Amino acid sequence: MNVIQRPESKSFTSMMLDYVIDTESTIQFTIKYLGKTILDEIYSPDASFQVRIRKLGKLCALALWGRWIEDDAASKAQDTVAGDFTFLIDGIEDATCYVALSRLQLKSDNKSWDFLSNARKKVTRSGAIEYISGYFTAADKLDIFVYKTGYSQASAFTFFTAPINGIYTIDVSPDKVINASNIVGLSLSSVSKIVLTHGNETYTYLVDQTSYIETHTFRFKNLFDVPETLHTVGEMVLKGANESDEAEMYGINRKFSLKVTDEYTANSGVIFLQTDYRLWHNLMNAQEVQINTDDGWLDIVISKQNFERNFRRNILKAVEFSFKMADPDQNNMI
Repeated sequence: MNVIQRPESKSFTSMMLDYVIDTESTIQFTIKYLGKTILDEIYSPDASFQVRIRKLGKLCALALWGRWIEDDAASKAQDTVAGDFTFLIDGIEDATCYVALSRLQLKSDNKSWDFLSNARKKVTRSGAIEYISGYFTAADKLDIFVYKTGYSQASAFTFFTAPINGIYTIDVSPDKVINASNIVGLSLSSVSKIVLTHGNETYTYLVDQTSYIETHTFRFKNLFDVPETLHTVGEMVLKGANESDEAEMYGINRKFSLKVTDEYTANSGVIFLQTDYRLWHNLMNAQEVQINTDDGWLDIVISKQNFERNFRRNILKAVEFSFKMADPDQNNMI
């Protein structure tokens, strides 16, 4: 028996290689995760005397999921979105692979573990909530450079240091970054951009100083199932609807089993960057989405979308989508 191909020691679920084993007899293939057996099957070789075990990533993805970050937490370890999977052949350990969840196939230039996002540049504003996630080794740091308007030099400081190896989601909201900088006289109104550096990657937040009448914050679990946020600066419209049952009682029609099905339509407003469309596309197709209100984060379901992207850089269109509350009892919360 000879293993011709096995998954890499560190891999995303959507990019995992097949197991290819050269053998003339049947083999027992086992996968263990957190001490539990999630697969234990017998395989027979084909006409080429090979056993090929395909789509290992989809199997590993079933055991992984991401978590939201609490508002009062500066950072959160995402210990359920990735982990060590052990592969055994005939009861003997062959390899251990650290696997992280990814919902869709990734481009070859987007396989970095430093920042788990589909973009590397984003527009933010005062009062915005921003999350960044990435894989950190023990004592690994997230450094931040703050650039003032009209100045080329930057003020740098360390914002986060990882205690142990793992994937972390960090709250890098602009207001929190400025408060943590301890730079005398620094305010967000004088900042043009905030640059995050980790490993060989950088993530840039361009600060929009425009004042908007209406803003709403949405957070979603992105391609890597870790939280990310987007903010609408266009209007949001409520279209009331009710699907309650109606019946006659004592000669008078009444409604029973109250069921409010209001629908909200939100408009992204001005879009500054082509990379923003990647994030909006992720939001439209996310499995879990929430909106921030005075009552905290509420689950929503996106029912319709009007997503158009022109690949010519001089034409940027607003994104519009409709959503309903995931919990019908929360239809009066916005």
